[in-house]
This record gives sequence, C-alpha cells and structure tokens, in this order.
Amino acid sequence: MLCKRCFRAVLTPRQLLPLARPFSIAARLRSDEPQLSTPITSPSDASAATTKPAAEPRSICLEGTILSGLNYTKGGNDPVAMKDEDYPEWLWSCLDMAKKGTDVADEDAGDEFSKSKKQRRLAAKRQKAIEAKLLAEGNLEALAPKVPLQHQSINLPGEPGGSVEHNIEAADKREELRKAMRKERKAKIKESNYLKSM
Repeated sequence: MLCKRCFRAVLTPRQLLPLARPFSIAARLRSDEPQLSTPITSPSDASAATTKPAAEPRSICLEGTILSGLNYTKGGNDPVAMKDEDYPEWLWSCLDMAKKGTDVADEDAGDEFSKSKKQRRLAAKRQKAIEAKLLAEGNLEALAPKVPLQHQSINLPGEPGGSVEHNIEAADKREELRKAMRKERKAKIKESNYLKSM
C-alpha cells in the first residue's frame, strides 16, 4: 500500500534535470560600446553628488515605526516614530548631559573626615585639583588657610532698626553659621561613636 505522498509522486511526471549545464559559444566577444571600469557621468551628476551628501540618521527607529510599550495614557495608542528633523535639537544631546551630571555628582563625593579611606582619598584629590587650579590662576589669597566660620571671632552683622537688606544679610549669615556649627557637631558625634565602638 502506498501513502498519499508516494501515490502523488508516481502520478505526476518527473522533470528530469539536465546532467550538463547548457552554455552558448556564440556569446558576444566584442560589444558595440566599450566597457569601462568606472562609469562616465555628466558634470551635473557629479556636482549634485558632491554638494549634497546623504545625511546620516541619528535615530535608530525608521520613520513610521510604532514604538510599542511607550504609551503612558490609559486607552491611548503607542507613539509613532517621526523624522529626525521633527524632533528638537536638544533631544540628541540628552544622554551627554546625563553623563556630565554623573561626573558632577562624583566630584562632590568624598568627605575629609569620613571613616571610609576611599571617601577621604576622593576629598583629598578634589582639594588638590582645586589648589592646583587656583595656583595656576595666580589666586594666592584663596590658598591661604581659612579659619572655619564657627571659630572666627567676628561680630555678625545686624542691628536693631537697620534696613531690610541689612537685616536679610544678617539672617543669611546667622543661618550659615548655624549650618557650619551643626555640621561640626555631627562630625564630632560620628567620631565619638566610632571610637566607642572600637
């Protein structure tokens, strides 16, 4: 008994493939037009090719691509990609700004009085860079050792019956002093707690 596939194969005539590939000896040995390795173009085509190069696409999505998964409104449709020219120019430099933001955060990292050696090293490195910059600018006054605000023996500005600007300046100075004293107290508490735990 034959299966359906075999039965069909027997009924349909087979096309025999030729054993040798046919070729023609009468191929054109010489053509009417000479074949050159570089095609000849008219001057107008050459100038058009040099004046307007193809713009490299900035986006990885082609125009009209449905961006699935980016819809954030209830019952809304997924957005469709547009031409690169339709997007604002700042969009293409967003990732560069994000990278710069992380660099700024790394510069602020580090504390001179931290328990971590790595944090102290970062703070020392940042301080050396600042000192080198000030020295290169010739600002020697900024390199002089500064007495912390909470240890200075100067009177704070402010007097009864003074002008509004003067009183605002006095309030700002008092707030600055309060923050400096609080930071120092926190550092001392951290240090004492660390020493107690040893």
